Amino acid sequence: MRYFLGIDDTDVLGHRPGTGRLVRDLGAYLEAQREARLVGVIRHQLLVDPRIPYTSHNSPACLIVEADGEPDEVAQRLFDIAAGYIVTRSAPGSDPGVCLGEAEHIADDVLQFGYRASSEVVAKADALALASRHDLLLVELGGTGDGVIGALAAVGLTAEGNAGRFLELAGGLRGFGEEAPASALRQRGISLLSVSRNGEVVPAEALIATGDWVRPRLIGGRPVLLVEQAGDGWCCFDRKAQHAEPTE
Repeated sequence: MRYFLGIDDTDVLGHRPGTGRLVRDLGAYLEAQREARLVGVIRHQLLVDPRIPYTSHNSPACLIVEADGEPDEVAQRLFDIAAGYIVTRSAPGSDPGVCLGEAEHIADDVLQFGYRASSEVVAKADALALASRHDLLLVELGGTGDGVIGALAAVGLTAEGNAGRFLELAGGLRGFGEEAPASALRQRGISLLSVSRNGEVVPAEALIATGDWVRPRLIGGRPVLLVEQAGDGWCCFDRKAQHAEPTE
């Protein structure tokens, strides 16, 4: 069974690790404890607005894992472990929230909540009521507890399958170096999508200039790396300089 763990508001300005790194660490911890198998970690972008308190980018993260066993029991165990981990690792003064849902049972209302949080101001009460209505596990873990908004939104956006960027993937995203063969990326489960106007297929033998920064997008529920032609070769369309994100 696959589970989505949405987490937000674990940090404050000047504190490390940020939410993205913390969620990556949680995924590694669950694997090390043999509680779950890591599928990936996705960063989402919610509305940036002066009416919304956030640390730097208003970007929650969603951990995707798979685990065996009776679904309700597994879900509760993973949720309890994640909540305990986040409480221990979150920055003093932060407002963390954690949400867990089974991937196969995320209601359309939750997907729509994710998109609402990406474009408008939403209330904590709405998040709590929605989670309760659909039997999602959602908890405030300190401070104002506003992190429940981003946590629920991250689950909804991940379930919808067409938003966000992978910070981690089973097998790793940080070992490809400055260049990666197209075949190696595909073996990792990453699809390559050319943004060139003629839409050519990226050859298996092609070398992709990555800048040592491979961050596929979530498209159609799968990791997809956008690439473009650069002279006689290929390079990643999304580059680190475009996405300076301290919470990775």
